[in-house]
Amino acid sequence: MTDAYAQVVAILEAFARAGFAHGDLSPYNLLDHDGRIVVIDLPQIVDVAANPQGMDFLHRDVVNVSTWFARRGRENDPEELFTHLIGMLW
Repeated sequence: MTDAYAQVVAILEAFARAGFAHGDLSPYNLLDHDGRIVVIDLPQIVDVAANPQGMDFLHRDVVNVSTWFARRGRENDPEELFTHLIGMLW
């Protein structure tokens, strides 16, 4: 579970470095393929700076996945992760 969480954080960081949020990230859009997390359903990806709701989409993505992992025993702080990702945006 820890490795999956680390992979999701790395995915969120890659999106943030590029200035994007998934926009609808949830466990349903994350597939585990032989231990490797794969993101699907990317057509609604959001340019955080250009979209007036971009930060809200990013926050929702973080809360959705953080809540899912927390319910399965992987403690995490969604607000800390959100702040970390904001720092990577620009």
